[in-house]
Amino acid sequence: MSSSTIDCLESLATSNRPPSSQESSVAEECLQPWDQKLRDVDSQIAALEHELEDLKAQRSIIEKERNRYTDMLSARRLLPPEIIGRFMELACVDDTESQSSGAYGQVLSFMLVSREWYRTACGVAHFWNKLSMDLTNSSAEDTQEIILKASNQSERAAELPLSLNIAFSAVLSTNSRVVDFIHSLVPRLEVLALRIQVDSISDLQILDTLFHNPPSSSANALVWPTLHTLQISIQSEPEHLITAESELSFPLASFPLLTTAAISSPNVSFTSYQILWVNLLKLDLGPLPELEPQQYISMLGKCTNLRSLHLHTQHEIDGNQLPVTTLPHLTHLHVKSSDPHDMGRILSSLKLPSLQSCIYTVSHPGYYYYLSIVCRLTELFQRSGCSESMEYLELDLSHGTFSSSRTLSDLLLQVPHLTVLKLSGYKMEEDALKDIPRSVRELSICLSYYRIDDARKAFVNYLNSRFASSDVPVKARLHLVDSAFTVPIRQRIATLKNSVGSPLDVVMD
Repeated sequence: MSSSTIDCLESLATSNRPPSSQESSVAEECLQPWDQKLRDVDSQIAALEHELEDLKAQRSIIEKERNRYTDMLSARRLLPPEIIGRFMELACVDDTESQSSGAYGQVLSFMLVSREWYRTACGVAHFWNKLSMDLTNSSAEDTQEIILKASNQSERAAELPLSLNIAFSAVLSTNSRVVDFIHSLVPRLEVLALRIQVDSISDLQILDTLFHNPPSSSANALVWPTLHTLQISIQSEPEHLITAESELSFPLASFPLLTTAAISSPNVSFTSYQILWVNLLKLDLGPLPELEPQQYISMLGKCTNLRSLHLHTQHEIDGNQLPVTTLPHLTHLHVKSSDPHDMGRILSSLKLPSLQSCIYTVSHPGYYYYLSIVCRLTELFQRSGCSESMEYLELDLSHGTFSSSRTLSDLLLQVPHLTVLKLSGYKMEEDALKDIPRSVRELSICLSYYRIDDARKAFVNYLNSRFASSDVPVKARLHLVDSAFTVPIRQRIATLKNSVGSPLDVVMD
């Protein structure tokens, strides 16, 4: 292309005017060789890119083959199984919580790494000493398979003490296999949590077979030499009350180390409950049907070394006419009542000088007796002289109201060193929180009343008063739960948002 041709385009290149027909023709002629050069370069780039992809693929194959040999020289292979097993323990075992889902589920990811890691996991005894089995609705074949797996698991636990959580039905013909399996573990059992389903008085015979006189044994009673925790729950149909003609007994000779017991039989009553109460450090009692108040108090009076007590009652226990029972070492008390007329009378018969933690829960939606419960708690603290030791107080009064009367204030004045206070109920009036001790570091309030004005004022007033006189931090929380009033409102808001679409932003909290 001649220089004169290019020169004719110079004036066009330095301006913004439209080209003439001659200039357009010249420009198109000049463009063609550059287009060809660009296509040639693009072809070379494509060829190089294809060659690069081939090289990357070759590298990947080579690297994969190489890794096979570098892995053989990895320092990981030099770790002994004991060290790997310890790593697994640290990753999976939590000593503070029970393994409710079973150890196998926790360590499965490690067991699937390799055969060596599978064998290593199987050799970590701590993974396998907690057994959990629910055989309530299992067929004979399923029962046999579950028992076989549990037996293998217990063998993997080596010589470690065992914990067994098991549920089964005394009605099924397979219960003899279950009993035989439990008996095979007796020399190593430290914890037994038992849930038995019964339909009639005759089904209760299995308790004697299980705990005292197995058919295959000699005339000597069965001894549980290492069992320190026994939790037994006997269940039947809710509308069917079974009245046994015998006692529920766990004598010292058969249970020499028993220190923790939980007994529940909501629809099965026994003539009496025999256990070496004086040895117990922790007791979870109830619900027990048709048990007289004096029977409750009599049992508690024998627990002179008790540290923790959880009482679950289905009916009112009137302790007003009974002598006061002192539990000198009790530090934790939890009373749960499902009686709609509960007035906290059980508290009138207790004296707890070492009490540190108290929880009172009303699970029935009653309205009228919350003041009596609070008053009796106040009297309990006064009578016990535990003001210096009380640190944790939790009241769940269902539909009870935390009002502005002196009732709640009198209670709070008895616990000047409280650090945790949790209140749950229906609603709260404006000055209900004015006497909360300054020592409280955690405050939790949960209410179900849909009008929040008074509760909000009470909460804000407490915070303002607290920080006006102290700069010590406190964790405070006001939570309003759904009720029969708020659920329809939430549903209407959801319907409105669905009909209007994304532009509507409404939150109910």
